[in-house]
Amino acid sequence: MKIRHRSRFVTAYGLLALALTVGWSAGGAKTADGDTITIGAGKVTGVYYPAAGAICQALNGMQTEGGSTCAVVPGAGSKASLEALRAGLTDFAVVQSDWQFWAHKGAKFFADPKPFTALASVLVLHAEPLVIAVRRDGAIKTFADLQGKRAGIGVPATAERGMMEALLRALGWPVSGFAEVHELAARQQTAALCNNSIDSAVYAVGSPSATLATLSATCDVSLLPLTGPAVDKLLKENTFYRKAAVPAGIYAGVDAAVPTFGVGATLVTRTDVPDAAVEAVVTAVFENFEAFRARHPALTWLEAKQMVRDGLSVPLHPAAERYFANREGS
Repeated sequence: MKIRHRSRFVTAYGLLALALTVGWSAGGAKTADGDTITIGAGKVTGVYYPAAGAICQALNGMQTEGGSTCAVVPGAGSKASLEALRAGLTDFAVVQSDWQFWAHKGAKFFADPKPFTALASVLVLHAEPLVIAVRRDGAIKTFADLQGKRAGIGVPATAERGMMEALLRALGWPVSGFAEVHELAARQQTAALCNNSIDSAVYAVGSPSATLATLSATCDVSLLPLTGPAVDKLLKENTFYRKAAVPAGIYAGVDAAVPTFGVGATLVTRTDVPDAAVEAVVTAVFENFEAFRARHPALTWLEAKQMVRDGLSVPLHPAAERYFANREGS
């Protein structure tokens, strides 16, 4: 088996970012006038930033005169957003569900390795499923067919790499089962798959994805379904994973939904953030749910029931828990 390393150039999703600072106050819940409620998010070229902006827009839609403001704070990714939240520099953060779990447990790669016990969940946003693409003209129809093939596995410390490694462990496959392993970033994988330098490419992206749209427009590809006992066991043992699917009809050649699993974008906060602020967030999102889903393409596939359970590996903030309990009971 050959292991080939390439540059770790990280590409953006290519979706438009939304810079927002907007006023809010919902359901009579207000902090002191003039306060700014901040939501830490990822890079402005990614999806977490506009997703956080959609939350601020929802809060703005329920604004009352003299209410506080909601501001989206860009960052370098989930790890940075969680560290800023822990330090009290922001009030909320949009982060990847597995990083949420690791921060709460005190993973060693955080600057502060102590468990972030004050971390609290608020709600789940869009899924970021593991997507494995192959050329349609090849003989690879299932994940099992990848044994002995040239596989792109993503670069270290990315969602796609982490999920690929977790799936291989669940299946009991050694990496040596591939003929070649290529550590490639998303754009590099697309080029390599289409020019037949690799047999499979791996991505972790929400839908619709500019990355997958480019891939399917560049060459004729199929997406492999990822289901079965090993995946079920993986989901049971790792609460930060969730069932997911690539929707039908949004990419060339993908005419039926493709089942898989993945991480998710989650909104988190701290237990010391006031109940009023958390209640305002969940009220603004769920009381105007259809309008919220329409604020960004990645939110189109949200289902209210999934947003209170899928991928949440940290206990809910008490205010969010009460809101969801009352909503289910009404």
